Amino acid sequence: MSNPYLITGPALISFSGGRTSAFMLRQILDAHGGTLPDDVVVAFANTGKEREETLRFVHECGSRWGVHIHWLEYRARSGPKAGRYEVVGFNSASRQGEPFAGLIASKKYTPNSMMRFCTIELKIRVMRDFCQDALGWKNWTNVIGLRHDEGHRVLKSLARNASGKEPWRNAMPMAAAKHTVRDVKAFWDAQDFDLGLKHYEGNCDLCFLKGRGKLKAIIREQPGAADWWSAQEVAGKGRFTTEYSYADLAREVAQQPHLFDEIDDEPAEDCTAEVCEGDNDPIARRVLQREFERTFDAVMGSAA
Repeated sequence: MSNPYLITGPALISFSGGRTSAFMLRQILDAHGGTLPDDVVVAFANTGKEREETLRFVHECGSRWGVHIHWLEYRARSGPKAGRYEVVGFNSASRQGEPFAGLIASKKYTPNSMMRFCTIELKIRVMRDFCQDALGWKNWTNVIGLRHDEGHRVLKSLARNASGKEPWRNAMPMAAAKHTVRDVKAFWDAQDFDLGLKHYEGNCDLCFLKGRGKLKAIIREQPGAADWWSAQEVAGKGRFTTEYSYADLAREVAQQPHLFDEIDDEPAEDCTAEVCEGDNDPIARRVLQREFERTFDAVMGSAA
């Protein structure tokens, strides 16, 4: 079997800024002898709500590994592609949620679990416009960091491939190589630098698809973290979740500052160029994982 980390261009490596996608990038670099082909490009889409640890981690991966990472940000929903995104860098990257807030202002409502347009607009379409405008690509491979133990997400991504609706085709070398979260953890345990986030935090500081316990724990640890989200619910005239507002969460934390809510052991899944955190039904995940493992050879063979 050929090395799934040998990527043929034109290809975009979607770097979410998490440990998993960084592990994938390192494997791809190693497979290519440390230097990517000219038509294999790495991009990171910053929403403005990424943790500062994430921004430093992306910058450090690029610097330490000698790979150029294109930092991109959303700017507009319409008009010429060149005006819909901006190329930024570590120093100039938005840190106060400006791209995300601009999108909500344009939409005039907040995203939610049924309409996750934040991932679509702030990441997927930003990377698409960059590939078509800056790189001049018509079709390409979209390389995303989905592991073998994320079969529920892999199957959904393969279904998108089968639809043929997009100018790219998803490749998931980690799934093909059967790399799991244990491999990722072992890799980072052996490194002298790391992302530095707890397993439940994730790159997007208070993603509304996190469980309530995770959100409250983060608000306790990061006073003021809910302020931006509360302001957007007011400005967008809608809640990110139907069950509670971010103001509600902040009040609950203030009233019970030392109560530690139940936090599951599932690591936070980060938004990629195709999927985002939020596949939270554990039963459905287990069923899809078994289906993925049962049909692995067939489905990954068809994806090659």
